[in-house]
Amino acid sequence: MTPLNLTTAIFLFFTYTVGLIFVIAVVLRIYQYATTPQPIKLPLTPAPLTAGGAFARILGEVIFFKSLFKSNKPTWLFGYLFHIAFFLLIFMHFLRHFIYANPLPWWYDIFVDIGIVCGITMVLSLFFLLMRRVLVERVKFISLFSDYIILILIMLIGLAGLSLNYVISPSALTVVDNQLDPYMNGLLNFQFTNIPSNPVFLIHYTLVLLLVLYIPFSKVMHFVGIFFSPTRNMVDNPEEERYYRPNAKDLSI
Repeated sequence: MTPLNLTTAIFLFFTYTVGLIFVIAVVLRIYQYATTPQPIKLPLTPAPLTAGGAFARILGEVIFFKSLFKSNKPTWLFGYLFHIAFFLLIFMHFLRHFIYANPLPWWYDIFVDIGIVCGITMVLSLFFLLMRRVLVERVKFISLFSDYIILILIMLIGLAGLSLNYVISPSALTVVDNQLDPYMNGLLNFQFTNIPSNPVFLIHYTLVLLLVLYIPFSKVMHFVGIFFSPTRNMVDNPEEERYYRPNAKDLSI
């Protein structure tokens, strides 16, 4: 077994630390969402009249961003492209580094091409969303520093990932791939190997860790919070059924 170098030891420590913080913080945020008192009916009308309809409404927001489509179609287009590309990239990274091992399946080269297209799409979509916050005065007025940070951070992750295909040589990329699979699998089974030492990869990996660490404390938690949004998940039946929440008794009108 090859001894672990100092770079690997540092990244192993930060990877597990970030993973632990992420899990604990997400669980705490979900607990906060679930236990926040909601004393009155607050559905955004026109709202569904049944629980099934409310669930379908939330799915429509999660899958199709329906309200954003109705309010601003250019923002919906680039936001939707970003989310689809981002999801596909996460899915493909998971397949590549946690499921499939050598020899790679015959369709992997097609997979790589799709990943590059998704990476370019993600970066361009984020650039549009960033320029929207910078140039559109009414959006700029309500934007916080954190709104810019998350866009720039994910954009840098995409640029660093694309650089692995276009900046470093094919032979260097092969070395990264051959070292990365054992490293990633070792994170799960605690059979550690050295992390790829390529500087471009280490920048990409560091930025990913920063994103994972930042997610529970940012607006990115909307991917969970939307399911707890009373304006979306409530049924519009205040006349037919009296609304009452025990944990909101002191706040009731």
